[in-house]
Amino acid sequence: MFTESDYRNYFSEIEGALKDSLVIYTDLLNELSNKAIYNKLYSIVSENMDAFRFIKDKAKDFNE
Repeated sequence: MFTESDYRNYFSEIEGALKDSLVIYTDLLNELSNKAIYNKLYSIVSENMDAFRFIKDKAKDFNE
């Protein structure tokens, strides 16, 4: 069984990984001039942002 601290560490690691990827993607988006690549990357960023928000909400629910 997982302990409460195991769950906190799990959510924290997932948040960190998603946050790091979002920072990289955002930096790339800011530098791109090719609209076709920009649009494809933007949809990936949107999906990752949704996943990040979901993980943040679940972690908050778990910590309350």
